[in-house]
This record gives sequence, C-alpha cells and structure tokens, in this order.
Amino acid sequence: MVDNSNILIISPTYNEIENIETFIDSILALNLNLLVIDDGSPDGTAKLIKKSPMYNTKIFLIERSHKMGLGSAYREGFSWFLKSKYSHCIEMDADFSHTFKDLKKILSKLLLGDIVIGSRYVKDGGSLGWDRRRKTLSKYANIFARLILNSDINDLTSGFRSFNKRALTDIDFNSITTNGYGFQIEMAFNAEKADLSVIEVPIIFEERRLGQSKMNLQITFEALILLFKLSIKRNN
Repeated sequence: MVDNSNILIISPTYNEIENIETFIDSILALNLNLLVIDDGSPDGTAKLIKKSPMYNTKIFLIERSHKMGLGSAYREGFSWFLKSKYSHCIEMDADFSHTFKDLKKILSKLLLGDIVIGSRYVKDGGSLGWDRRRKTLSKYANIFARLILNSDINDLTSGFRSFNKRALTDIDFNSITTNGYGFQIEMAFNAEKADLSVIEVPIIFEERRLGQSKMNLQITFEALILLFKLSIKRNN
C-alpha cells in the first residue's frame, strides 16, 4: 500500500468556504496532502485555506483570477503534481459529494492500476440525493458514451480518480481542452488509447452538502459534441 504522505489530493474550488475547513481537516486526519486550485472565489475560500497551520507544508494553493473551468484547473493541478515529490494524485471534490469512506477504497487499490476510478456504475456503486430523472440521465449518458467510444470503463464521467505519474505523462493531459464531463471523458479515452491499466471501485456519489453545483447545460452539451469527435478520432 502507498504511504499516504506520498499522495496528493487535487481539488478545484469556487465558493467552497462552507466546506473547505472541514475538508482540510479530513485530509490531514489521513496524513494526505492537498492542492487546491481556486478560481477567484469571492467568498474568501482562498483566504481561509491560507489560515491552515499546514499551509505550504501539506496544504497548497493555486489562486486564479476568475472561473476558468474544471478541466483547466485539473491541467494546472496535474502539472504541479508532476513536478512534485508525490507518487500519486487523486481528483476529489471539496464539497463532500465524494466521501472519505470511498476515498479509502481508492487508496487501497492505488498499486493495482495506473488509474483507479471511483465508479457509480459498477456493483455496489450509486448516488444519493438525485431524483430519478437525474439518475436515469446520468446512467444512460454513460452507457451511450461507452457504446460510442467502445470503452471498457463503466463510469466515464466520474471525477473521483487516482493517477500515478506515468499515467498522466502517457495521457498527454495538456492536449485536452474540454472542461466538465467532457474533460473526464477525454481523460478516460486517452488512458485506454495509451493502454494504461484502469480499475474501478464502487462509490456512492452524494449530492453536495452546501452551496450550488458547478455543472450546467453548456458543459453537458460540450460533452455530447466531444463524444462524436472522439468517435471519429477512434475510427480513423
């Protein structure tokens, strides 16, 4: 098992002041390290992060001037990680929609694959706090994406994933320009194209405790357009 002190959690934030302090405490309780990419949160999220006694020791911050998108935040975070001493990084939302119980599942499997995905669409996976319409839409959107891309990954849009440094180097994440669901889909597509080992563990995605979701129709539409582009790319 990988020593937790060698693992970096990467969390993009925008207006997470209601969650960030408890989130940091939970990260530190597991002896993990945290890199936050904050998109100019007007609520003072970044200021609160800097008050942590472990700031610039185990808690790190990249401040950006405005909202630049989830994919952009992860690309910047991955670049920071590749230059760091840490062996693995994990994408994780700071709003507790990704639980620490499920984080421990991912941590236990880090050495079994180049990428470990927390999946809602394997046995014992699922979501809480969604109505039937949203669950159905998400489930069948993933099935559709798998069919279009001929993918073996059950949850292509999951944003709860670990990577080792080899995986991020082979994926060439800086070539990906999409955001939101599209970014996660393209990362998975590139991973399979690079013949990286990917395993999935079941998670229960919980609707965020506080604040508002950052996903919107524009991001969903972007993901649909991307699927057709990747389908063409795969068949060429």
